[in-house]
Amino acid sequence: MVDKHTTKRPNVVDFMGYQQRRESSAREQARALVASALAAAAPRCRHCGAALAEGESEDECSSAFNVAQPAPARFRAIPER
Repeated sequence: MVDKHTTKRPNVVDFMGYQQRRESSAREQARALVASALAAAAPRCRHCGAALAEGESEDECSSAFNVAQPAPARFRAIPER
């Protein structure tokens, strides 16, 4: 019989490959996180900014037909006597 001599491979870590795989994985996770955040963002009413329910339109919002009234004055002039 013939004896087989096996040599062990050197215990070397591919650090560059590890970093590249780790960075690409982190980028994919960040993209997935942003995509899920955008998908989870509820549509908002352009009149008042309230979140709209599924199937609800902006015209059904309670503030859609409110007439814009001027904001109350914060400072009022005091007449001189």
